[in-house]
Parts: sequence; structure tokens; C-alpha cells
Amino acid sequence: VMVHAEFVNGKMSPITMELLGIGRRLADDLGEELSALLIGKEAVPFSREAIAYGAQRVYLVSNPLLDSYNSDAYTGAITSVCRQVNPSIMLLGQTDTGRDLAPRLAVRLGGGLAMDCIDLSIDPQTKLMLQTKPVFGGNAYAVMITPTARPQMATVRPKTMSPLERDDSRQGEVVPLEIGIESSMIKAEVIETVKEEVEGIKLEEAEIVV
Repeated sequence: VMVHAEFVNGKMSPITMELLGIGRRLADDLGEELSALLIGKEAVPFSREAIAYGAQRVYLVSNPLLDSYNSDAYTGAITSVCRQVNPSIMLLGQTDTGRDLAPRLAVRLGGGLAMDCIDLSIDPQTKLMLQTKPVFGGNAYAVMITPTARPQMATVRPKTMSPLERDDSRQGEVVPLEIGIESSMIKAEVIETVKEEVEGIKLEEAEIVV
């Protein structure tokens, strides 16, 4: 079971901790390993933190073309990693990055994908991942299964899963991976990033919304 880790302003994103929490539960139910995929130079210092939140193995991918998010570069890198590691399940956050990456990866890897999930579990008989998501404007829930395609992929809505308690005594392995990414693979270039200054708690990170 592999989790794509995200980082915001030099910190591990809360959704990554939540993904590691649900990923740990899925991996335990399957009797498999939980791994985290960390991409770019900003991610390197967080390998121990990912282990503290439940990962047994951390894959580190570094390349100057991956130091800032780019759809083409990240899609190529994660596709290459998945073909090497061959995870049965791939989890991403339902974030700007996750919404952009997940469909691209599903097409390239031939995996089944459910977006915006609020619960994930393993069917004890078939060992397939059950993906619960809102439908009809949130008036009902649908449980989806991808029985044949691998990896089974899902994006998870923030604030719907619980992270594990951080435990710095947890042991894990850090594995650097060499991924061939060339500038010719990148079709779009980010010219400028403008950050909006927001005061107070971000809406998506608030415990209570009135």
C-alpha cells in the first residue's frame, strides 16, 4: 500500500498524515507493507516523520525537475515508481495536486480510481478495497470496487480519516530511487506562483465550521 505524500510551506500536509493512518489500517488488513512516496528536495527531511506516522518504507525521489510541482514531471516520476514497486493500492489526497495527478496515473498504470472518498476498507473475503464516496450531491453514499485493475487507486477527502499518533520510536527503511525525468517530458511550464495571504485558520483545516 503506497501513499503519495504532500508538503505545504515546509511542513508535512495534514492529509498525508491522514492517508498514512488509513493506509496503515488497509495494509494491516491485507498483511502487506505500508510505504510513503516522497518527491522533491523539500520532501527529503520528512522521511523520518513519515515513518513516525506509520510508514514502514519511504521511497525518496529527487531530481531538479521535481523540486516544484509540475503535472508532467510528477506523473512521469510516480508512474515509474509504481512500475518498479508494484503497489496493490495507491492513495492520494483529494487536493489540488491529488485531483490533478490521480486521473493521469490511473490512465498510465491501468488502475481503477475512485475520487473524493470518505472511507476505505478491505473486504475480508475478496481482499479488495471498498471505496465509499458521496453521490447525488452528498445525499447518498456509494461503495465502489475495482476488482481487476491494479493498483486500486483512491483520492481521500481531507478531514475524513484519523492519523495515527506520532511515534518517533517506529522503525522503517528509507529507499532512494533513481528516476529518469527529462525536460523533454514537460509540456507545461509554471511561469509564476502567486500565494494569497490568508489570516487565521484555513477553512479546509478547521475543526469546526460555522
